[in-house]
Amino acid sequence: MFKYQQIIFDADNTLFDFDQAEAAALVATLAHFKMPRPPGLIDFYRQMNVGLWQQLEARTINIEQLKQRRAEQLFDFVGQQADIKTFSLHYLDELAKQQILLPGVADTLAHLTPHCEMAIITNGLARVQKPRFANSSIQDHFGALVISEELGVAKPNPEIFAHTCDLMGWEDPAKVLMVGDNYTCDVQGAVDFGMRSCWFNLRQIKHNHSDHHYEIKQFDQLLTHI
Repeated sequence: MFKYQQIIFDADNTLFDFDQAEAAALVATLAHFKMPRPPGLIDFYRQMNVGLWQQLEARTINIEQLKQRRAEQLFDFVGQQADIKTFSLHYLDELAKQQILLPGVADTLAHLTPHCEMAIITNGLARVQKPRFANSSIQDHFGALVISEELGVAKPNPEIFAHTCDLMGWEDPAKVLMVGDNYTCDVQGAVDFGMRSCWFNLRQIKHNHSDHHYEIKQFDQLLTHI
């Protein structure tokens, strides 16, 4: 008997390798628009994008402002312009094609599926997450895919955790384990809602965090806590 039979996962950099997906989508989009790829492009874009998503999580910008500023800063970096909306939509569609799983994900989920009910909560965009998930090799493992953009609230807001539990028919948050790489959104959000939490410390960073119940640095280590 498993300790946890109700599990929620984050998507990006928990199940899917978002770093590889982001780089591949960006390069493909720049090539489509015949834009240059200056040295340091991926590092610049990644740092810039993380900063914008942190602003979104802090509710200092909205999703449309994120898309606008991301494109503007990228165009400044590469020294060339394009229509922001057209460019952004093409990039999102390229990102949706990327279904690279992190090591250990496929085998671990296959091991859990006969024993556990599982769902995904993502703060990502619906245009990316829905087609990527629908075409992925892991879609059959999950009973729900909850996307913050569609719901109108994002992790760590307790409403998104409550909504997911309602969808899955789970009545006791204390029996639910949340697994994710973002400490604020996934771990603290889940704990504040009354769930148990497993922090996927993907970057293997040194820390003084104490809110999480479990910590893993490789995905298959999850099985030692289930």
